[in-house]
Amino acid sequence: MMKLTVLGSGTGFPSAKRGGPGYLIETGRVSLLMDLGSGTLAKLHGLGVSLEQVGPILITHLHPDHVAELVSLLFALKNILFARREPLCFMGCRGLAALLQKLQAAHGEWIRPTEFPVEVDEMSAEMRQVGDLSIAAFPVEHTAGSVGFRVREASGAVLAYSGDTDFCPALIDLVRGADLAVLECSFPDEKKCAGHLTPREAAQVASRGGVRRLVLSHFYPECEGVDLIAQCRPFFTGEVILAHDLLELTL
Repeated sequence: MMKLTVLGSGTGFPSAKRGGPGYLIETGRVSLLMDLGSGTLAKLHGLGVSLEQVGPILITHLHPDHVAELVSLLFALKNILFARREPLCFMGCRGLAALLQKLQAAHGEWIRPTEFPVEVDEMSAEMRQVGDLSIAAFPVEHTAGSVGFRVREASGAVLAYSGDTDFCPALIDLVRGADLAVLECSFPDEKKCAGHLTPREAAQVASRGGVRRLVLSHFYPECEGVDLIAQCRPFFTGEVILAHDLLELTL
């Protein structure tokens, strides 16, 4: 069984209600993170998930709201209360290795682990096997190198995560046949913003891809008070779920 916990359903806009983008996938063997928005580490602590256990960490792109707690994570793991020895692998978009090098140049030894190695895998088209999960990255239309992730559990269950993206053909392949698709929905239909999806577009992606359940997430304040599910309904007849922090779903 694969479980998804939404650690942050918001954006880079400050909110007491929604943390920055972050998602935890747990199986019997893996505790995988997707994106590291503000508040991610505190949510993990509240769930009782130790930083010794997490990994790999998948990063969709390098905008600050998606990597905000990268430095905090590495700094926290320097604490003597943690005894991590297993490698910590960051996977995902192009530029990850360069970003990590620049951050370590700025912060020095405070974010350079000595008790375990840090690995970076800037994913191409090849599938990666991590424990009982198969992970693939799909290029999406947001920034140069932005990717979404498709995660398949050994039983065959599939979760797809768009990261930040505009409507693009690759999204259909990313979500095709997924049991659960987590798609960004930054703004309502009437406030379309380039580089991001609206409810209508997310619903069209889910419908064309044959998704079973659709989760909308990554909400800017403009989404609050809008019936986002109603905007999906003409285009997708399956279940639509609005993400909130600490929402848990099983596949």
